[in-house]
Amino acid sequence: MAASTYEPSSVQPSPASRSGWYAVFVLFFALLVSYTDRFIINIVVDPIRTDLGLTDLEISFLQGAGFAVIFAIAILPSGRIADSRNRRNLIACGVLIWSIATIACGLSSSFWTFFSARVAVGLGEAALVPAASSLIVSLFSPRQRGIALGIFTLGAVLGTGVALSVGGALLNSIKTGQFATLPLIGGLVPWRQLMILVGLPGFLLLPMLLLIPEPGRQQNPDYFTVSNVFRRLLDENGAIFRVCIVKAVLSIGDNGLIAWMPTLLQRKYGMSPLEAGGLVAISLTIGGVTASISGGAISDMFARRWGEKSRVVILLGCYVIAIIGALGVFSAASGQLLAIAMGIWALGSISGYVAGHVVLQEGVPNEMRATTIALSLTLTALIGIALGPTLVALLAADGSNGGWGLQPAMGTVSLFAALLGLLVIWPPIRLGFAALKHRNS
Repeated sequence: MAASTYEPSSVQPSPASRSGWYAVFVLFFALLVSYTDRFIINIVVDPIRTDLGLTDLEISFLQGAGFAVIFAIAILPSGRIADSRNRRNLIACGVLIWSIATIACGLSSSFWTFFSARVAVGLGEAALVPAASSLIVSLFSPRQRGIALGIFTLGAVLGTGVALSVGGALLNSIKTGQFATLPLIGGLVPWRQLMILVGLPGFLLLPMLLLIPEPGRQQNPDYFTVSNVFRRLLDENGAIFRVCIVKAVLSIGDNGLIAWMPTLLQRKYGMSPLEAGGLVAISLTIGGVTASISGGAISDMFARRWGEKSRVVILLGCYVIAIIGALGVFSAASGQLLAIAMGIWALGSISGYVAGHVVLQEGVPNEMRATTIALSLTLTALIGIALGPTLVALLAADGSNGGWGLQPAMGTVSLFAALLGLLVIWPPIRLGFAALKHRNS
């Protein structure tokens, strides 16, 4: 299909003011809270399983599918709303919903009540990333978008780390009776207290969100139609659509590793929840922070020097790094080496996520930005969040039934995701190299 052209329907933003950076940091904290609430379940897998009488497969549904199904269903409508309505207010509504739902997880009495609460978490979180990404791009010029979106993405990285490290420390404090005197929750078992406590910070975010400015937007109805959105996604050999798919494919490995690494460290290497959560958090934080900042900064450098279409080239290096990390999961002989391998994976995967995020936003007009991000996250939910934890659980079934064991299963799933991602993204990378060659000639 021939490449289409479009003119922006509004002027490019000037270099960001204080209000723009304020928005970035508040949205960063919102993303941090959302990922904390999403992943806190991973450090209390065994207590939940024992208390509610669940199997590993049922736990994987709570980790993945319970969140992902409604997330996938709700995120496209959320993206469409964000492209035409007040993005700040939409985000605030989402924060309120997922915070209440996280608390409800801690009050669940069965698989189905917990599953329903996780569904509500997914519903609330579906409002955040499409609206926030579109809002940030509206507030920043192309020269700053990579670093601004990279800082925003740090919320996901640090949120996962908070869920594992701070969550582990909080769980340890709960077990020692530090919160036993709190009204209403003091008499609950530790994992229930943990879920309730981590659901509270979202309420503190609400007044901060309402101070974010909502930039004015000119709307072109021709760009906003669904048919034009998909036409743009399929231009240039489907370059934008391929970036959507590859982010989803890589998230199979992301979610498979994040969901089961704390459990692997506890079961096979004898670590406590605090030790396992802290070790994984350190590896994710080091790899993820480096990836978020460098991925955004390097992509901005490419855009300044060789044009915006050259950003996609750095995905090649990102996915090669992810492959190295996946191979490290196979060969690691200790918990510390596993953490290093996961840090290498995070470096490749998250830097690719940040660069790909900017490519998606710059590849479409502002009337399509939130919708495009929403489509990307829908695919991520259906492919990555839903499949990652469950594929690991299926491959790692008890050895007497022909299973592979938890560590080989995690290595297999992440390596498959990285190799498939590299295959999917290769045509757009070739276009990026052509753009580099053209600008250098």
